[in-house]
Amino acid sequence: MTLIIVAQGKNFVVVGADSKGMLGDLRGPIVVGSNRYQKVTVVSEHVAIAVYGEAEFGEYLLHQFQTTGVSKGVDGSTEMMEKLSSFCRDKWKEWFKEVQPQRYPAIGFLIAGLDKGPNGQYDAPMIYSVESAYSFVPAFHKHGFTCRGIIPLATYILTEEYQEDMSVDDLCSLIESTISRVARTDPRIGLPVRIALVTPVEGARMIR
Repeated sequence: MTLIIVAQGKNFVVVGADSKGMLGDLRGPIVVGSNRYQKVTVVSEHVAIAVYGEAEFGEYLLHQFQTTGVSKGVDGSTEMMEKLSSFCRDKWKEWFKEVQPQRYPAIGFLIAGLDKGPNGQYDAPMIYSVESAYSFVPAFHKHGFTCRGIIPLATYILTEEYQEDMSVDDLCSLIESTISRVARTDPRIGLPVRIALVTPVEGARMIR
């Protein structure tokens, strides 16, 4: 299973995810958990993407997006979301045209990063999601944070503790501690926590 948290500060974005993945057919009798999954990927200078759902489909789709040249030269969260949304819809039609909809894998992506602000610099936080269940139509998350996966406890913690003016260190610590707290109460969430940070000066990078 999964817990992914994306939150923004004044001019930066933090993407956090657990490391638990399920191996095998989720509809079948045998499913094995592994704590080796890397669910967060830096895809451009100012954008990171987190995968959730049936991760092996999502990871391959993201791999295709990166290696076929579609994402080449793309930067900024909004532009990346638009390219990924269109790419996913096209691939879905190509791959599953002979598959009944109830057999479609359920996958989603959280796209988080910086767009150019009025000064022409990448310093405007933007968070989007696209999901197969909604034909990869984008959703815009403008209220500071969003979660995917096993979210009740995480949402409660963030609602109580998140503030829009948090520093980089404080927001990274909040996301890491929230995922760790959930992992201690739910074996479907695995450690370590992976974190990507997107800032105007240093761009997008993995810090955990």
